[in-house]
Amino acid sequence: MSAPIESNSPTPDDLRRALVEKLRRDGVLRDDAVERALCAVPRHLFLPDVPLEAAYSDNAILTHEEDGVPISSASQPAIVAIMLQQLNIEPGMRVLEIGAGTGYNAALLAELTGPTGHVTTVDIGEEIAAEARAHLDAAGYGRVRVVAADGAVGWPDDAPYDRIELTVGATDVTPAWYEQLAEGGLLTLPLWLGMSDASVAFRKRGGALHSESLAPCGFMRLRGAEKSAMQWISLGNGLSLGSDDAERLAGPIKALLAAHPRRKLHFMTDPSLVPWLGLRGLRLVVLGPDAHRRSFVRPRIRYGVYAEGADGPSLSIFAARLPMLVSFGGRAAERQIVAAAEEWQATRRIPLEQWRITAWPHSTGEEPPPLQAGTYRQVRRHFTYDIACDVAAEA
Repeated sequence: MSAPIESNSPTPDDLRRALVEKLRRDGVLRDDAVERALCAVPRHLFLPDVPLEAAYSDNAILTHEEDGVPISSASQPAIVAIMLQQLNIEPGMRVLEIGAGTGYNAALLAELTGPTGHVTTVDIGEEIAAEARAHLDAAGYGRVRVVAADGAVGWPDDAPYDRIELTVGATDVTPAWYEQLAEGGLLTLPLWLGMSDASVAFRKRGGALHSESLAPCGFMRLRGAEKSAMQWISLGNGLSLGSDDAERLAGPIKALLAAHPRRKLHFMTDPSLVPWLGLRGLRLVVLGPDAHRRSFVRPRIRYGVYAEGADGPSLSIFAARLPMLVSFGGRAAERQIVAAAEEWQATRRIPLEQWRITAWPHSTGEEPPPLQAGTYRQVRRHFTYDIACDVAAEA
């Protein structure tokens, strides 16, 4: 009888350990409790139709789309780890998650809160919520409550919460999240700053929300009654457009992209420039591949500015690697970027991770205090956001 053939293929445990080790080496993972949770939860059980190696890659993985537009995904493990560390969860806490997705993040929350804690996860998609429920049961996390509902209203039955985490991008904090968060609790969400998301950890204190940490990120958008202003629409040419006015801009931008571009060398930037431009009132857009092209790899995203001037509509996009602007149509968008970026370059700006945001709820009826030097103000439906992002604000 011949000896059995030994397989050299890595096991799920091998791949999971390798992923965690990579996150440690990259400097992303610094918290021992989060590391233990990542080592304990079998991510592949939450992605049953995905190849094993892809399930344990450090990539976001698309899971659902509607009309060619992505609506749900398994988040990149690096940003999962970053946001869990921002939450600073302790055993026994009550946690609300908005955006159940595959259920993987809820399982990590259950590991962190332990047997005496309580985790509720909400998703507006009934099919998505049902799949999350099945994945959690298969992985041994039946104690997590899964709710199919509009996450904009939270879940008052289990409130108040010590921690609330959004795993979907939002333009504003809703009154329900604020009211259901315990005083002194943390709310962590991907907040739209005008051109990109930042994962912001807000502490509820003294009638406002005060940021304690920020990190760059990118997420699917909140849907439902409080859907994010930032929406994606397919351009039908292999690209999708992200903007708070995507439907109106889709036609002009698709036509511009079909024209011959101009290229202009530009100075080197850092990641804080993109969201800083978003505070300047420019018409900002994001271009990325259509959902069906994203597969199991990280999508290549381009940020840019759209403008209309005397010489017609225009679009300028930041190149991915070289310090270069790629422009289409008129000159207005290019001029706007250059003028704002030169101002940004002339003044030493604080990296995004060091920005400070105070969110003042409109529900109190009180006016926010006077705006401080070096701080930008954005007024949205439910909150006013004061964003301190330059040296003057830190002085």
